[in-house]
Amino acid sequence: MVKRQLLYKEWKQSELTFILVMLVATLATPFAFLMEYSSFQTCLNDTECIVDSPRFSYFFNTDAFLSLSWLMGLFFAVIQLGFERNKGHMDFTLSLPFSRSAIYHTKFFLGAGIIAVVHAVSFILTYLLILGLNPLEISGFHNGYVISLVTSLMFYSLFFAAGTLTGSSISQAIVGFSTATLPFLVIGLPLLHLDIIIKTSGSWVDKSFTYLLVPMSPITYITTHPFQPDYPYWFTGEEFIIPIVMMVLFYLIGLISFIKHPIERNGRFFLYSNMDRPIQIMVIVFGVLGFGWFGFASDNSIFGYIAGMLIGGAVGALTSYFLIYRKR
Repeated sequence: MVKRQLLYKEWKQSELTFILVMLVATLATPFAFLMEYSSFQTCLNDTECIVDSPRFSYFFNTDAFLSLSWLMGLFFAVIQLGFERNKGHMDFTLSLPFSRSAIYHTKFFLGAGIIAVVHAVSFILTYLLILGLNPLEISGFHNGYVISLVTSLMFYSLFFAAGTLTGSSISQAIVGFSTATLPFLVIGLPLLHLDIIIKTSGSWVDKSFTYLLVPMSPITYITTHPFQPDYPYWFTGEEFIIPIVMMVLFYLIGLISFIKHPIERNGRFFLYSNMDRPIQIMVIVFGVLGFGWFGFASDNSIFGYIAGMLIGGAVGALTSYFLIYRKR
């Protein structure tokens, strides 16, 4: 599955980048924890500084690395596929005596392995600091690291799959972020328009967003904290299942796409030319629905609704044309 020679080639190709990201990401949380403790001790020794407790507390729910670790998955995926296509190196990689499946798995498990190692080492270092400093209160330590790891891997597999469908790093990023919000676009926008047409109180729309769309949308895992007890989930105590399922789904989509597409189209938005027109139509429809809802919400009139739809259609058509049909 993973070829040692190919793994070595992939590592050496971006060795410095991998090492720098690993060092920064591994030390981020332990360093932040230590700096927070140092600031607490300085304040404790200052008579003019007021502290709530004589013992140190730290809340991992708001830790910078754990909140932004998904960027590491995005970065690795773009480096391994998008940037490689931009530089024209992908054709060389595919010319090596390895199957497309072996190339995909080697790239994927290299990136996923680095993400897992970073989280594991960071967890161990932080845990040793906790044992040594013995703070009064620690909030979200174990759950914070687990959801951070799962979210990073989910976004890595999402953007990796996007990279197998697109011909440049910019296209890969756009498709990745669009997919992260896709449930809101495909299900949420029609629900909002249905609510406008039948004129309800809107409570059923709010419930649909809270218990259906939020758990299904990858974007919500970086804008909220699903591991917190008050998170409005559609089931309790199993908040890691959905992102894990999505991670596996994106992995399979990427694998099938990488194996099946017959030719590289470097610089094109999509590697599959037959995806261009359907995606353009989808962008136009989303533009019509999105701007139409915004126009109605702005002045609560049918005129705003129709004007918004017309503007959205024009914006969607122009945006999709210049993104999809212009070679980068």
